[in-house]
Amino acid sequence: MKTYAKKIIALLLSACLLASMLTTLTACSSDDGTNKAISYSLTSEPRNLDPQMASDNNSLLVIRNIFEGLTRYDQNGSIIPGVAEEWSSNAEYTEYTFRLRHDAKWSDEAGTPVTAQDFVFAWQRALDPATRSPTCSQLFPIKNARAVNEGSAEKESLGVTVIDDYTLKVSMEYSYAEFVLQTPNAVFMPCHQAFFESTHGHYGLDYGTDSEYILSNGPFKITKWSHDNYVRTIRNENYVGYNKVSPRILYFGIRSSDTNYFSLLENETVESAVIATEDIAKLKDTDYKYTTVTDTTWGFLFNTQKPAIGLTNVRRAFMSCVQQACVDDKGKSLIPYGFEAANDIIPPSTHLNGQLYRELAGGGFRETFDPETARSSMNKALSSVELTRMPNITLICPDDEEIKNLMYNIMHLWQEYLYVYANIEPLDMETLQSRISLGNYQIAFYPIAPTKDDPLNTLSRFTSTASSNPAFLEHPAYDALVAKASARSNTEDILAAMAAAEKYLNTYVIFYPVYYEVTYFVMRPTVSGIYFSPFDGAADFTNCRFVE
Repeated sequence: MKTYAKKIIALLLSACLLASMLTTLTACSSDDGTNKAISYSLTSEPRNLDPQMASDNNSLLVIRNIFEGLTRYDQNGSIIPGVAEEWSSNAEYTEYTFRLRHDAKWSDEAGTPVTAQDFVFAWQRALDPATRSPTCSQLFPIKNARAVNEGSAEKESLGVTVIDDYTLKVSMEYSYAEFVLQTPNAVFMPCHQAFFESTHGHYGLDYGTDSEYILSNGPFKITKWSHDNYVRTIRNENYVGYNKVSPRILYFGIRSSDTNYFSLLENETVESAVIATEDIAKLKDTDYKYTTVTDTTWGFLFNTQKPAIGLTNVRRAFMSCVQQACVDDKGKSLIPYGFEAANDIIPPSTHLNGQLYRELAGGGFRETFDPETARSSMNKALSSVELTRMPNITLICPDDEEIKNLMYNIMHLWQEYLYVYANIEPLDMETLQSRISLGNYQIAFYPIAPTKDDPLNTLSRFTSTASSNPAFLEHPAYDALVAKASARSNTEDILAAMAAAEKYLNTYVIFYPVYYEVTYFVMRPTVSGIYFSPFDGAADFTNCRFVE
């Protein structure tokens, strides 16, 4: 009860503070819609604002606005200059030269220049095995990066060279024409060595009262991080970028997971938000602007280590009923409103080196199986391992009415075609995720949600060595395909291996896609210029302004 009361008080204080800031800014707001306060809600506390360590969406969102790498995204998602004002490569795309702006500065009072050495230190630190950066693999295309991270090469051997304070040369492990497209990502952002060392391990964690452990170089800088309450930033007056920074204040409220974000839009608490699926219909006949990203795939996940479930023809038999299960006896679709039928595991919004993966790899990889012959194939598979019948089956799924209706429908078909009687166990999402991570399940209806806009983010999760392999798959052939796709990063070199790995998951029914979830990033009609980044949930407010 005390904790609840404290949270209520904190939220009230947060609301009062925001109202005060908005009132203060009214007098100094300009008529062109700039120089105002923008508010956005984080879904939880950022874990770390260290660009070389952060991997959760809330941290990456704040980092996107307070730091800047060699390049950044504009409001349309196109690459524009960041700290680097221009760049070039050799004909083979094995060497890049970045020329840095002389007016790029850190957010300290002295306005310390951002130099090429800041990037070298940041990348070496990310790759240091002792750092244990969860995102350092993004740097592996750089020469010797993987060896440095594995501890078999010294950090000085990394393929980055300081030509002078404002010129950085990067040597690649192989021809990589798409390298520049990766440089807006957080792990590529600079780190000021002297400041980092002065924090004695607190860098990015903000244990101080005035953000004393965060030094940034982006459009905004932190003035206060009130843990579990808000992160307040203001325009970084030291920042001189490709575009002028429009907002004066950028305020991130920290809210609970059960917050109704559409309500926050309606009552003008925030200027933009990712809204829940059940609120999508409310957008109809309104002036709200929105961007959609098809970024999550829901489907049947199989624990390949469980008796009988580990047999391919058993899994195929179970999935032979999916198409029929997705409609009721009146022909009405049971796919929830706001979702789209899925024919592939990798969702349609995923890019590969700047191009849509589905356009490059094709689609329709999901196979269909004949329910009329499914029982015979299943029984043959069972007899091959001396099983006379299917073990008792329990299907776990989210405790959601629409999902449960779909699951009941498919279990009815399992009884009709396979003579298999299964139990359904609805769970809250936290428990569902825990059961899957522990391998305490046979079949699950579950979302695969990439945390990065890259097909490998999904495919690598199913490798034998993955720490959180949800299907507990162990197969050298699949591992080899993912390794081949990971070894080089030219689109033409890795596309075939990626497509083959995705087809493997479909053909052997490791994860069977059913429908896609669409993320709606919504802006109030009165604002424009916000860029929403797919998959990592980050948004860039640099160009956000109010419009008539």
